[in-house]
Parts: sequence; C-alpha cells; structure tokens
Amino acid sequence: MKKFQTLLSAIIILCLTICTSNIYAQNCKDEDGSTKKGGIALTRDDENGNHNTPTAAMTYPKFKGGSKALYRYIYKNQQYPQNLKSKGVSGQTQVQFMVNADSTISNVEVFKSSGYKEMDDEAVRLIKNSPKWVPAKQDCQCIPLKTVVTVPFDATRK
Repeated sequence: MKKFQTLLSAIIILCLTICTSNIYAQNCKDEDGSTKKGGIALTRDDENGNHNTPTAAMTYPKFKGGSKALYRYIYKNQQYPQNLKSKGVSGQTQVQFMVNADSTISNVEVFKSSGYKEMDDEAVRLIKNSPKWVPAKQDCQCIPLKTVVTVPFDATRK
C-alpha cells in the first residue's frame, strides 16, 4: 500500500509539473549540417504569472537506433547465466552509466540489482560493450549525462 501511495504521489506531482509547464523545441544543426528540432525545456510561470522562456532545450542520451535497437543488441549479445536459465530464473537489472559528450560510455554500475550477482554482472558487461550512444545535448552542444537502462533476463526466451 505504501508503494502505491508513493507512486500515486509521484504521478500527481509529475502531472502538476507538466500542466503548469510549457514545452519548447530548439533548432540544432545535425552532424551532416541539416537543421533538426530537438529537445524539451519545461518552465513554470513565476509567482506573478509571468512566463519564463528557457535559455536552452535539452535532449537525453539514447542508443543509436532507439529503444528497439537497444533491446535487439541486448538479446543478441546477452550471455544468460546458465545456472539461472536452467532453473527458469528470470529478472531484470537496472544499470546506470554516463554517456559522455564524445558518445562513449563510462562509470557503468548496477543501479537496482536483480538479486542475482550473475545477472547484474552480465548487465554491466552488456552496457560496457555496447556501441557508442547518441549523447545528450543542451543548447545544441553535446554534454555528458547519466542514464539508466533496464536489462531484462527472460528464462523462457530462446
């Protein structure tokens, strides 16, 4: 019940933030020189109701090709711990890491454990060995930013 109340509180705060915010897009030049819109900047009106325009929009780091490509990479390269797979043990590990401005990954660590060291170690290995990521951008400049990925382990998956 306490988890449900905490989740409900978080959802209400998020809804209030979004409802009292404004979303902006920013034009940035891509590597090939083309102009693309990207990023969001949430702002709130001040206590007098005056609208504040943000100085910079921000995009978050992402795997090249998006979420589908990330999970294709994970399932293709995952070395499921055999002792756990043979027992039918499934789970997931959340891995936190830095996507640097140069698209490389560093500081890979378990953010939320699956409860199985072998799964956690494999999730960290997968992220450390993943291809370069698209870095976060702020004001059209690449910046380092931490992100979290959930690495699933499905014992029923072939």
